[in-house]
Amino acid sequence: MATFYLLPPRACLDDAVAGLLARLLPGLPPPPDPWEAVAGQLVGGWPADVYLVPKDDLPADEAPAAALTAGWGAEPGDRVVEVGLAWAAREWAVPAGAGAIG
Repeated sequence: MATFYLLPPRACLDDAVAGLLARLLPGLPPPPDPWEAVAGQLVGGWPADVYLVPKDDLPADEAPAAALTAGWGAEPGDRVVEVGLAWAAREWAVPAGAGAIG
């Protein structure tokens, strides 16, 4: 069973990571794409079935479960942790038939 972290848009992630780095390393400018730099380092230490998906990587006109199924290979029962703009999370599972067309 895979776990998909459905995250805020990349611009929000960049701002959050840049803010964290500014507090941790005052006076040092953040890298050009702070989220990509940090996420690239983090993902290597996690299991292969964990996916970090910024919301702007999903089609805006498609339900998240269907978009994760079609674009990311999510299957029924996979865990989804949806992180909102206020950094609060809610958890749900991909329902059966989420990727069905018809």
